[in-house]
Amino acid sequence: MQSRLVKLLAGGHFAAYTAGNCFSLLGTWMQRIACSLVVWDMTQSPFWLGVLAAADLLPTVIVGPLGGAAADRWDALKLNRLCQFILALIAGLLTALVYLESISLGLLITIVAIQGCVIALGQSARMTIVQELVGRDDVPMAVAINSMNVNLARLVGPALAGLMIVMADVALVFLFNAVVTLAFVIVLQRITPEGVEPKQQSGRGVLVEIAEGFRYVANDTGMRLILLLLFSGGALIRAIAEMLPAFAADLSKVPATGLAILTSSMAFGSVTAGLTMHSYLSTGRLPFQITLAWSLSACAAACFIAANSVGMLAVFAMLMGYLTSVSMIATQTYVQLGSPPPLRGRALSVHGLVFRASPSLGALMLGLASDHFGLRTPVICSAAAMLVVSLALLPYVSRMDFKPDEV
Repeated sequence: MQSRLVKLLAGGHFAAYTAGNCFSLLGTWMQRIACSLVVWDMTQSPFWLGVLAAADLLPTVIVGPLGGAAADRWDALKLNRLCQFILALIAGLLTALVYLESISLGLLITIVAIQGCVIALGQSARMTIVQELVGRDDVPMAVAINSMNVNLARLVGPALAGLMIVMADVALVFLFNAVVTLAFVIVLQRITPEGVEPKQQSGRGVLVEIAEGFRYVANDTGMRLILLLLFSGGALIRAIAEMLPAFAADLSKVPATGLAILTSSMAFGSVTAGLTMHSYLSTGRLPFQITLAWSLSACAAACFIAANSVGMLAVFAMLMGYLTSVSMIATQTYVQLGSPPPLRGRALSVHGLVFRASPSLGALMLGLASDHFGLRTPVICSAAAMLVVSLALLPYVSRMDFKPDEV
C-alpha cells in the first residue's frame, strides 16, 4: 500500500495535479478563514458566520447538478480549468476591495455566493479527474490523497492566514489565493489524461440527464443510505466547524490565534485519517465503517462541547477531524466505485450537493440557535441527533455487502 502511494506521487499527471491542487486548496482555505474573520470583525455574530457559510455552500443545491451533467457531457479537465480561472479572478477582486477598504458585509456575502456557484459547477469535474488520472485499483488511494490535500490545506492554511493577517494585512491572504489558483490553471493546462474515451452526447436535454442522475441515486439502496448519512453528518457535525470563530472568541484572548489552533487541530486529525485509514478500511465493509465513524464523531463532538479550554477543544477538534474524514473519504470512494461510468459525474454531483450544502444548512441553524441559546446547547443537541441517526441506520448498513467489481 505504501509503495502504491509513493508510485502515485512520484511522477506523472496525477502527481502534477496533486501538487497544483494542494497549493490551490491552501489558498482557498486561507481565503475562507480570512472571510470568516472579516465577517466576525464586522458583526460579532455567530448568525452572520452561518450566513457566510450558507452563501459559500448553498449554491451547490442549484448549480451542483448542472455541474454533474456537464462533467458527464464535456471534458472534465477543461471544465475544471475554466472554473479555476474564474475563481482566480474572484480572489483578485476580493484583494482589491479589501485593500481599498471598499468591502461591505452584503458585498462580501454576494461575492462568496458567486464563488460558491463556480466551485459547485466544477466540483464533479474536479472529482472525476482523479479517477481519469489513475487506474481503477488506485481510486481509493487517489481519493484519500485528494482528501489529504484538502486537509493539509485546512491544517496549514489557517495558521498561515493568521500569520499574514497579524504580520501584514488581510488583503495579502486574498492575493495569495489569486496567485496559487492561477498557477493551478497553468498546471491543468499541461495535464493530459491517458485512455479517457471522448464523452458521448446523448442528445437529451440537460434537465432530463440531471433527473436521471437523481433517479439513479434514489433507486439504489446503498447510495441512498450512504448519502443520507453524509447529509446528517454534514448538517449535524461538520457544521460545528463553521462556528469555530465563535468558540475561539469565547475561550481565547486572541481570536485569530485561537481559530488557527482549532482549525489546524481539526485538519491535523483529517490528515492523519488519510494517512492511516488504508490499514483498516475494507472496500466490502465501507457502509458499516462509514456509519460507525459518524457515530464516533458524534461522541467526539459532545466531548468538544464539554471542553472549557482551547487546549481541550483542540484535542477533540482533532478527533472530530479524524472521524469525519474517515467517513467522507470512504463515502466518496463508495460513490466513485459504485456508480456506472456514464452516470458517474451526475452521481458525484449529488454527492457534492449533499457534501457542500449540508454543513451550510446546519451552520445556518446552529448560528441562529446560538444567538438565542448560546453556543453549547444547540451543538449538544446536534451531536445527540447525529448519534441517534447513525445508530438507527447501523442495522441496515451492517447487512450491506459492497462489491464494486460487479458494477
